[in-house]
Amino acid sequence: MTAQDKELAQLHDTIISDVNSLVDKYMSIVGWDVPENNEDEAKDKILAIIKDAIKKIEEES
Repeated sequence: MTAQDKELAQLHDTIISDVNSLVDKYMSIVGWDVPENNEDEAKDKILAIIKDAIKKIEEES
């Protein structure tokens, strides 16, 4: 295991937590702005946007 691998392994849980926080952040915003908010649908759409962003980042590398 390389030093980079060890560092990323240590950051794994933090990265997961950050992504969860990002989803929660946008779920809150949608909840405030849309009174008839469907939480399941909103979460699916937020996750689709995040996946699209990840795909674009992967394509740039």
